[in-house]
Amino acid sequence: MHPQMMGSHRDFPHQASVRLRGVEDGDRPLLFSLRRDRALQSLLLTVPDATDDAALSAWIERRCNEMGGAFLIIEDRASGKAAGYTQITQVHRRNANGYGGIVLAEEARGLGLGRAALAGLMLHASRMLGLRKLMAEIDIDNAASIRLHLSLGYRKVGLLEAHFTDANGVPRDVMLFERRLEDN
Repeated sequence: MHPQMMGSHRDFPHQASVRLRGVEDGDRPLLFSLRRDRALQSLLLTVPDATDDAALSAWIERRCNEMGGAFLIIEDRASGKAAGYTQITQVHRRNANGYGGIVLAEEARGLGLGRAALAGLMLHASRMLGLRKLMAEIDIDNAASIRLHLSLGYRKVGLLEAHFTDANGVPRDVMLFERRLEDN
């Protein structure tokens, strides 16, 4: 799978509350429940084609083996439990950029884990994958995600009108953000 975040807490103090690590078999129930949550997946601009166990296992394998990308579990250091996942997809090697995102289980939201996970993902993108920029497409109604990204130095690039069709067939406007990683 993918390497873990490397370095000591002294090197990455803002990430002390989470550990980004590879997927383990025990993570599948959480991953499956997050992927099967239609409302959450629509908010994250995803509509899975199938959500049976075989399709979800194949999704995990695809994400874990995507060339140049990352698919990592967000582990809450306080509890030692998986709290969600983070990923980097659509990596363009020559331009050294890709799309990053995080997903947290409902009970893990509002605890600062998302901030730590996104900061850790930026470090992973820069130091482990050699990326210079992360992009993010965020539903205009996902205010928490927009605030989080802006607070970590992302800048709004523009609005993509009717860019995504959700699970109910409703077209959604999406904001495009970017974050240069040279500062990491």
